[in-house]
Order: sequence, then structure tokens, then C-alpha cells
Amino acid sequence: MLKFCRSAGGTVFTVNYLYVKGEESEQRSSEFYQRLSVFSGGERLLENICGNGFQPQQCWLLDDESIEAILKDTNGDLFAYDVLNLPEDWLFYVGDSILLQIVTHEQEATLRLTDDQYAQFSKLAISHKRGNPKWSGLPEEPTRTTPAR
Repeated sequence: MLKFCRSAGGTVFTVNYLYVKGEESEQRSSEFYQRLSVFSGGERLLENICGNGFQPQQCWLLDDESIEAILKDTNGDLFAYDVLNLPEDWLFYVGDSILLQIVTHEQEATLRLTDDQYAQFSKLAISHKRGNPKWSGLPEEPTRTTPAR
């Protein structure tokens, strides 16, 4: 799936790692982000989930090495969910717009694809259905406004 994202133009990603300050999960989170630091894409103006515009966000470059690191940290399962122990809620971007949103705690993903990209995706034989997943707040097209502060 991640190699497909790259072939569809994916260049950067964001991810969350929840923790409790002062507890072991904070150390795990820090170690996770430290491992990602070699792939830093800096801060970029990127689309927010739920269609509420764009804002500066820390991101990481999506390349073969970062894909390997992602798969290692998730044991090969981007839907792996263990709050305070695993990263969650992955977003993969083409330019500044979300291509793939994975909502780990709901075990759902949304891909935004052109007809040509969908034809290529279909060749992967990954089980899916068309339409927005139940829990996604991601609109079909990016909302090109900046949220009020």
C-alpha cells in the first residue's frame, strides 16, 4: 500500500503517537519520533483531516527507507492499534493534499484517487469498497481555506 502511495505521487506523511506525560509511553513516543527524524520533511502547510483547511504540520518524507521504518514500527500492519504503545492515524500526502488516511482505532482507511489511480489500485487486489468509510471526516476534495485561529 505504501509503495502504491509513492507511485501515486505520495511524498510526505504525518503520524500521531499518543502518550501520557511522565509515563513510559512518553519515552516510547520520543524514541519513535527520534527514529523518524532522519526522514524529516520539516514543517509544511498540509491539509487537515475533517475538511477544516490547511495548517503548518511536522511531516516526514515518504521513501523506501521510511517505508521500511514504518513497517518495522507497525510490525507490517498500518492498522495496528495499541494506544500509548504504537503510532496511530497515518496521513500520506500528494503535494499538500491527503492521499491516504488511516484511522487506526476505527480500522478504516480512505484513499482519494483519480480514475486512473483507482484502476492501478484495483490491480493490487486489496479488499475495499467505494465511498467514504463510516468514521472518516475526510471530504472527497481538499477544502482550500485556512481555518480561523
